[in-house]
Amino acid sequence: MVETNFGDTHVMYYGSPSGMPVLCFGGTWITNPLSMRPFIEGVDLDKIRLVVPDVPGGIGFSAEQQLHASKGEYGQWAFQVIDRLGLRECTVLGYSFGANIALQLCQEALLCVRRLLLVQPAGIAKGTSSKIEKLMRMADKEEKQLTEEWLRKSMTPMLSFEHDDLMEMAKMFLLHAKIAKGDWKELRKKDLHKFRAPVGLIADQSDSLFPGEEIIKQARKMIPFLEMSSLTNLGCHFGLFKNDEQTAEVMSSVTDFLLR
Repeated sequence: MVETNFGDTHVMYYGSPSGMPVLCFGGTWITNPLSMRPFIEGVDLDKIRLVVPDVPGGIGFSAEQQLHASKGEYGQWAFQVIDRLGLRECTVLGYSFGANIALQLCQEALLCVRRLLLVQPAGIAKGTSSKIEKLMRMADKEEKQLTEEWLRKSMTPMLSFEHDDLMEMAKMFLLHAKIAKGDWKELRKKDLHKFRAPVGLIADQSDSLFPGEEIIKQARKMIPFLEMSSLTNLGCHFGLFKNDEQTAEVMSSVTDFLLR
């Protein structure tokens, strides 16, 4: 556990203790062992050590205090985690909604991030708001309404293949998650205009939540030092969980960027 002004933060580690530490954010609405599974299984853990904190107020073992993006609290919390762990000037990885947290960290602590990798990031593509609001409405369902048929139909745009763990997590999320607009925010050009660390971006053209082509287009306008951008076609938002040849190629590029 790490003490912060937002309560105790539970931190998990994956990989060799001698590996290069990479601070990872997978978001608040799914357990870190599940959201980070593609990276745990796919990157070179002999050379990389993933440092994965549970976000306060999210699913996990950290304090239950809810953070608010509009008040800059995600960035403040993430900076305190870096400081307490002695990881200043570290490499940061943000996946999906976790990328939104990573971006808020970069606004809060410009000099604490040595390299930043964003994978299918939330908060960059225009029009994301309406899709998140649809998720909010889905989370209002009662348990009796969450039939297997309804759940599979609703998840198809995001999950186009069989994956029992993700389906079960989706059900738990829809039953128990309390999503508010203050949980995330869209990136503005002025937010990163002073940020000077190299940034890598991996987006997916078939991602129904965060469309890859739009993300790359907007990122090139808003991120000063976009060192690498890659457009993949993994079939859906959760395509990294397929564990096939394509995902292996993506994970290879993730490892390469993190170790530069």
